[in-house]
Amino acid sequence: MRQVFGNDTSEAWKKLAPRILTVTKGWSEAYGLFLEEEALMVLSYTTSPAYHRHVEKTERYRAAAFSEGHYAQIEVAAKVAHSPHQALADQFLAFMLSPGFQNIIPTTNWMYPATRSPPLSQTAFDSLVSPKATCCSMRAWLPASEKYGYASGWTLSRTEPV
Repeated sequence: MRQVFGNDTSEAWKKLAPRILTVTKGWSEAYGLFLEEEALMVLSYTTSPAYHRHVEKTERYRAAAFSEGHYAQIEVAAKVAHSPHQALADQFLAFMLSPGFQNIIPTTNWMYPATRSPPLSQTAFDSLVSPKATCCSMRAWLPASEKYGYASGWTLSRTEPV
């Protein structure tokens, strides 16, 4: 909200507040309420509809396309610099980037693969929203001073009008 609305964030929350039914502890609780039809919308991943297409064989769920951008959720794998198993770590990371591993990521973790080889062939992903921009990924792009120094302020500004 702050990245999109800047100094007007508080006013934006006040406008949005009447439409917010609940604020949950996390994604699982929120998505569960959505699936139980206790909420009309939920903030989720653009890949969520792929799960429902592939597993439940339904086109019922769609993702909204936000012109301001979408949250970026990036999964990371790395090796520890002082690990006694450097070669094994290198092998594992290479395996994770292999076509075989990357081909199963989309329908096991419900995310896009890290590489373009092999090409994404799952039809469940064919008509997903393709974000024009990413924004708002606190974990990846904000300096630590902003990320942690203002967290309590963000929580207050989010819940005050609600």
